[in-house]
Amino acid sequence: MFGPTFDPDIGRQAARIASGPCAVPNSLRSHGELRLAFGQRNGRTVMKDSYQAGCLRARMPRRDEGGRPCAVLINTAGGLAEGDSVRQSVRWAAETSATVTGQAAEKVYRALSHGCRIYTQLRVEQGADAEWLPQETILFDRARLARETRILLDADVTFLGLEAVVLGRAAMGERMAHGALGDRMRIYRNGRLIYADALALEGDVDAMMRRSAIGGGAGAMAVIVHASARAAALLEPVRQALAEPAGRAAASAWNGLLAIRLLAPDGAALRADIMAALMALREGRPLPRVWRC
Repeated sequence: MFGPTFDPDIGRQAARIASGPCAVPNSLRSHGELRLAFGQRNGRTVMKDSYQAGCLRARMPRRDEGGRPCAVLINTAGGLAEGDSVRQSVRWAAETSATVTGQAAEKVYRALSHGCRIYTQLRVEQGADAEWLPQETILFDRARLARETRILLDADVTFLGLEAVVLGRAAMGERMAHGALGDRMRIYRNGRLIYADALALEGDVDAMMRRSAIGGGAGAMAVIVHASARAAALLEPVRQALAEPAGRAAASAWNGLLAIRLLAPDGAALRADIMAALMALREGRPLPRVWRC
């Protein structure tokens, strides 16, 4: 129903981040699985299927966001810790239009040995308009996270997606000094790979991020991707919106795809730049209310 199964290979470096023996008994681990599917009913987009298990839940506010339904994802465990895993899959059927976001920032806590995993698969079918806008993932010191996102697009679709990471809560005087992050995103159009992004940080993350060729001292980062026939036309508005970023920003467009990379000193600066970019890409439509709480 949701296309190909999750790919268990997230790269050798990333796989090592959440491998080996776990220091916590399985009975104490938190596992979540979520499968959502949007469909058409009487000319409106509605939630057609919803499977929720473990720590993952989805809620639909009664009031649409900007004229489209918005599903809010919730991790009832309050975050991810040693040995936890999350699998989430969302399908937008043909001609549907919906947004999926998160209730709050996801938090990844200190790992004892094994770390945790997040798998995400998104399927967008012909003529659909899909938005995947989770809030930031915050990594605490000595966290270990392996994350993979696979996005499967039909040819004539509109897709807007975001993945953001904050390395410690700067406002609390915290920073992710050591730990590991293996992060991989793949986008396919009609089964053909059109975008690949991979990141592997392990060990002294703080020192790595201070290097000019990696993070230039940044403590937060994000990737925003937009795929549509109008991707190239949106490039200049995005660059204007990010002309004076709180951090560092760059955007480029090619072959029906627009990609934005952001680096920022902390989570607050990153969020300011994310919101500026999203406002340009969403052409003035307000962000989901959970982003403005």
